Amino acid sequence: MSGASFDVKFDGLEKLYSQFSTNKAQARTATATAMKATIAKAQQTSQSIVPVDTGYLRQNIVVKPVETNGDTVLGEYVASKADYASYVEYGTYKMAAQPYIRPAIAAVKPYFYSQVKLALQKVGND
Repeated sequence: MSGASFDVKFDGLEKLYSQFSTNKAQARTATATAMKATIAKAQQTSQSIVPVDTGYLRQNIVVKPVETNGDTVLGEYVASKADYASYVEYGTYKMAAQPYIRPAIAAVKPYFYSQVKLALQKVGND
C-alpha cells in the first residue's frame, strides 16, 4: 500500500486563540474538522488524477479516520489498497512514475490552512 501525509505544527497558539476568540478545545475541534475536509479533498483529487486501466486502483483509494489525541490532530491519507499502487506512484526501473498521491497532498495543503482559518472564525463568532 502506498500513501503520503503532511505534518503541520502551529507555534504561538495562545496568540491564535485570542485572535479568534477561542480556546484550546474549540481550536482542536476546528482543526479536526478542517483535517477531515482536507483528507476527503485529497482523496477526491487523487482519484481524479490517478491513471486508470481497470479502475481498481482508483476505487481503492482510501483514507483513515481523523484521530484526536490530546493536542494532536492526526489525519492520515492512505492511497490505494492495490498491491501495485506504489509502483504507479514511484515508478520502477521499467516504468516511469505516474504520481497521483503526492500531487494531491501538495494541492490540498493551502486548502487545509484556509479551512482551519474558516473553522476558527466560525467558532469565534458563535
